[in-house]
Amino acid sequence: MALTLDAFLSEYYFLLFCAMALSVSVYTYRWYYHSVLKYLPILIGYTFLTEILGLIIFEFENIQIVLRDGYSNYNNLIYNVFDILFFLYFYYIFWKTFTDRKMKSIVLIGGLLFILTSLINPFFQEFILYAQLWASSIGSLVLILCILLFYTQTKTSTSKNNKFSVLLRWISLGLLVFYIFYPIILIIGHLDYSLYQELHIRQLQHFLIAVMYLGFIVGFLRMRRYPTKSI
Repeated sequence: MALTLDAFLSEYYFLLFCAMALSVSVYTYRWYYHSVLKYLPILIGYTFLTEILGLIIFEFENIQIVLRDGYSNYNNLIYNVFDILFFLYFYYIFWKTFTDRKMKSIVLIGGLLFILTSLINPFFQEFILYAQLWASSIGSLVLILCILLFYTQTKTSTSKNNKFSVLLRWISLGLLVFYIFYPIILIIGHLDYSLYQELHIRQLQHFLIAVMYLGFIVGFLRMRRYPTKSI
């Protein structure tokens, strides 16, 4: 299947936001390299490569990772692996950021629940072929809880206006915008694919991804105005 430039820009424009977020994260790296966020550019780079590979597998039938007839464009495997690494990374970030022991315990319990769900989910939905609906939904809910706890902490923190708190607030906002809708997107796609197409949910998902990375970009740019203090 040939993918024209116009079709690429209209369908996969969110990749440009991901690429910009990666570029800005590298450009501003000197301001947060000694913080808990020091591996963030690697995660964004991994995200970008995952999206590119997913695009290639979905659009070009002669490139596939599932060697079964009728499944040439199935790319859920790479996204299932990505979701696990992505969620665990941000659980770790928030666990390190929280100063309250109860908040740390909540993140730990939530992370263990996500891992347990990720181990059980493949018995009901084949990991290679299908999106892990329950694991990704639980992962999203735990991440949302982490974000809300983080915002609660920043209200009373005396260091909420340092570079790293500002950066993480904007990253958290971007994540929140996307992951509030992510479980709903997965559930609709799983239960009623015709409704998924009718409501243009795929396009909505791409828009939300772009908004998420816009939040990342704003965070990287705005944090330069604030004093430095490591998380």
